[in-house]
Amino acid sequence: MISIIIPVYNEEKMLKERRGYFSVISKEAELIFVDGGSSDHSVEWVSGLGHLIRSVKNRAFQMNEGAKAAKNDILLFLHVDSKIEPEAIRSMESLMRDGKYAGGCFRQVIDQVGLLYRWIAWTGNIRARVTKIFYGDQGIFVRKNIFDSMQGYPKTDLAEDVLFSKKLKKFGRVKVMEHPILCSSRRWIRQGIVKTFVLNMRISLCLLFGLKIDRFAKCYHDIR
Repeated sequence: MISIIIPVYNEEKMLKERRGYFSVISKEAELIFVDGGSSDHSVEWVSGLGHLIRSVKNRAFQMNEGAKAAKNDILLFLHVDSKIEPEAIRSMESLMRDGKYAGGCFRQVIDQVGLLYRWIAWTGNIRARVTKIFYGDQGIFVRKNIFDSMQGYPKTDLAEDVLFSKKLKKFGRVKVMEHPILCSSRRWIRQGIVKTFVLNMRISLCLLFGLKIDRFAKCYHDIR
């Protein structure tokens, strides 16, 4: 079976809206919500949906804490504003059972109509397939024993998903599943498409050339 780790911070509205959805996928996997010290009612809305763990506010640290508590041998890290269908979870579990893959992610679909959003998702999926480097909102999954061998996500304030997936592909084959994961457009909308695109490119270039990215952490605002 699968353990799904979901980092949370001041996500009361999203948890309230998606309570039914989380109830459905809780039948497919163990749900572990890791709260990073929310000041709203996030913790109350998690009640009854899955296990709750309290942590400091840092997505990498939160996901590592959730993985420590996981009871199953396959881990799926899911953003609270991303949605995946039960069929996709079952298909991913079947893939991982045959022992050929170390991990992977899902095909990104953005929950906003328009050619621009389709282009963003398309280019992101091409990047993932070619480079085998994944973003967190694509739903990264991995075998728990490999995750432990990697010592989890790197302790950074930014781009922990990119750094993790770059390391993951050294531990075995990785795959981009054809099943879609529906990703929220709220960052693109609230932060601005051009600003978000430029910021993501600057972060990617820094990672490519081994430069420090901590200076971008303040620019990458929390979007709720």
